[in-house]
This record gives sequence, structure tokens and C-alpha cells, in this order.
Amino acid sequence: MSVEGRTYEQWMDLARIEQSKGENKKAIEAYRKALQANVESLDALNEMGLVHINIGEQTEAIDTFDRAIRTEPNDPRAYANKAEAYLGTGGFEEALAAAEAGIAAQPDEPQLWVMKARSLESLFRIDDAVEAYHEALRLNSNNPDTWKALALCMDAQQKWDEVARAYRIAADLHTRRGETQDARSCRKFAELAEKTAD
Repeated sequence: MSVEGRTYEQWMDLARIEQSKGENKKAIEAYRKALQANVESLDALNEMGLVHINIGEQTEAIDTFDRAIRTEPNDPRAYANKAEAYLGTGGFEEALAAAEAGIAAQPDEPQLWVMKARSLESLFRIDDAVEAYHEALRLNSNNPDTWKALALCMDAQQKWDEVARAYRIAADLHTRRGETQDARSCRKFAELAEKTAD
């Protein structure tokens, strides 16, 4: 189905171009046109919701992610994105609820465990956050950002050896990706933790 002479794919392409240029309102409008052409597009809903987050329209973002969840209750992106929107408003309990609803639907999705961990961390439930980060890493141990987030929780617990270990793993992952500056930064944090432990 075409809308105003453009197909769904053309509206999506235009939305992404506008977003890349920082033209967020134009991007949202193009996503809306894409949704007119394909009302059940999870890509359009999730991407449009993220644009709403970027411009501080958290309520609109949450409504958009709720629509995505209603369209496909097993799509993990919408739950993770909804949690992200709530974290941006300080709605930490709501963020946790969104992440846990996503985990109920997709228990093996590491990003949902990361969102749960971030929500718990924001609620100062550090032990629970560490457990959630460990579960995320059990499901996907190749994300340096998750290792760094775990390191910060371990830092709050003053477990310096574990902080250093997490940063060293993150450094190795960054090195494999060719991200030299990030790797160097992680190694510095690991060395600081090791000195503190001594």
C-alpha cells in the first residue's frame, strides 16, 4: 500500500534519512506515514519511539512502545525501549516492570536483562542489579558495555578484583572490534581498580 505516492519502504528510508540529519519531527512524520502504509510495522513503531525519547517526548515514546507490544507481545525491542523511556523520566519502578514483562515474554533476550539491571541499579538495588547483569552476560558475553556496567556495580560494592576483571574483559572485547581508545580507557580503569585492591 502506498501513502501519498510513497511505499512503506520509501517512507522508512525517508524517516531514517531525516533522523540521521537530526530532523526529528520530520522523521516522526515519515514514520507515521510508514505506519499508515503498514500499521503493524514493529520497525516503524520502535524507531519512531526512539526518536521520541531522543527529543524528550517520553510519554509519546511509551505510548508508541505500548502499541508495538500490543501488535507483537513477544517483540523484546519494545519492552527494552519502553524501559529506556521510563529510565529517562525517573520512573525506575515502571522501567523495572517493563523489563520484567519483556523477560516474561522473552527470557533469553540479554538486552532485557540489561534493562532490568539498569532499573535495579537506579533503585539502588545493587546486589539484584549484579545478578541481572550476570544473567545478561550468560546469554551474551560479547558486549563490552554490559561488562562495563557490571564493573560500575562492582565498584559500588568495592569488589576491586571483580571490577578489574570486568574492565579487562571489556578492554579485550573492544580490542577485537578495533575500538582502541575504548580498550585503552577500560585498561586504565582496570589498573586503578587493581591499585585500589592492593
